[in-house]
Amino acid sequence: MNLLSIPMTSMSAPATTLDQVENELSQLIETLIHLGVQVHDYAGTAESQLGLSNNINKVVEHLQKLQNTDLNIPIPVDVVNYIEDGRNPDIYTREFVEVVRKLNQFLRGKQLGFKYAQSTLGQKIVNEFPELKDEVENIKKRTFIETVPMGTNSS
Repeated sequence: MNLLSIPMTSMSAPATTLDQVENELSQLIETLIHLGVQVHDYAGTAESQLGLSNNINKVVEHLQKLQNTDLNIPIPVDVVNYIEDGRNPDIYTREFVEVVRKLNQFLRGKQLGFKYAQSTLGQKIVNEFPELKDEVENIKKRTFIETVPMGTNSS
């Protein structure tokens, strides 16, 4: 998985740094909203020009603060692509979790199937060749396979 990251001096970001970045991003978004409103309502007067330049300076300050933050959060490229396509990254997370859950269920089913097959095969071998009981038990112990409860399995 390709990851983008923001440079940082240590691998674990303190909560305060993350909170600072979140606060700075909130202020940047608010300033950009105000800037958009001012551009839309720009009248060309000295007062509106001063307000516009003040908000542009605030945007630059927020971006500089964000650039100087020592934070390294790996971001999957897929998430960046989601955002660039105008999609919600929470949807990516939800879909990713769902895929992982389904894969885990599938693999758990395979695992239980192999445990059941091993248990059944071991029981059948012991029934047909009682002298191999110790070897079958030894194999079960070495492969860490628990006994799988079976239905009526008579031979």
